[in-house]
Amino acid sequence: MSLIDTLIFFLIIWWPIFFILLPIGFEPITKYDKDTEYVKSAPNKPNMLKKFLLATLIAIIFTTLIWILDYHNIFSLKKVFL
Repeated sequence: MSLIDTLIFFLIIWWPIFFILLPIGFEPITKYDKDTEYVKSAPNKPNMLKKFLLATLIAIIFTTLIWILDYHNIFSLKKVFL
């Protein structure tokens, strides 16, 4: 896989992983005032940085695994899709 192929694969894998991680640890706002601008379904602590970094780490591990398999001609995405 070339560098561009690897970066595209990383980005395509990163998004679903990130969306899978979003609802983990969800706690709705318990104190709801009618004066605030928050809706009842808004998270109390979204922990976006933690989820962003975890999605990045998982995507890096998965991309590295696929790159190693492709480098050693064990598995190739080009052979699967072409």
